[in-house]
Amino acid sequence: MTNLVAIITTAVMSIAAPAKPPIPKPDPVASSPTPGGAVTEAGRALPVSSGPSQGLASWYPMRPATCDGAPVPSWVKAWTASLTLRCGTLVRLSGPGGSITVPVEDRGPQAWTGRLFDLNPEAFRAVAGNLWCGVVPVTWALG
Repeated sequence: MTNLVAIITTAVMSIAAPAKPPIPKPDPVASSPTPGGAVTEAGRALPVSSGPSQGLASWYPMRPATCDGAPVPSWVKAWTASLTLRCGTLVRLSGPGGSITVPVEDRGPQAWTGRLFDLNPEAFRAVAGNLWCGVVPVTWALG
């Protein structure tokens, strides 16, 4: 019986797909001080500088509650999510399709993605030109 289990285990191990390599974490960006008392446990902090900084932005379709739990007001048509900037902070984002100034109204994207901002579709169209690209490089500055 033990030989049968060993044979089956060996056969299954030889058929099983190799393990995927782990996704590398993005290099943390050191900043001092962190903007708005940012939480640095998120894996990276956005640098505070006099000039624009660079990163990646994506989009997401849902209308979030604000960081304090209240619904985003209906008159706010464009916003972003950030893990490190204080809620309500205005951010000027520029991408290959244009520029827009938006408030931080939500938390995200997840730190492991390597992205700095998640935009709602309206804001993403303004910086990317369309939604098809999914992720775009952006420059940003506190607005």
